[in-house]
Amino acid sequence: MSDKQIEYSVFCIENVAKELGKTGSELFQILNSSGLLHSYLIPSYEALHTQSKQYIVDEIISVLKERNLVA
Repeated sequence: MSDKQIEYSVFCIENVAKELGKTGSELFQILNSSGLLHSYLIPSYEALHTQSKQYIVDEIISVLKERNLVA
């Protein structure tokens, strides 16, 4: 994993957590334990990193809801 992907992952985790009213640690645990961290978030770097912050946050929340990982 590159430094850019790590930075992107932290950005995503912190901003999605804020939107959901969770801590970064809580959201990291959800993503990591569900496998989405390595199967979705990191691989989505190329497709999403150029999008707006709100688009990225909404997209990740949509995936979390589809998998019933958040309400």
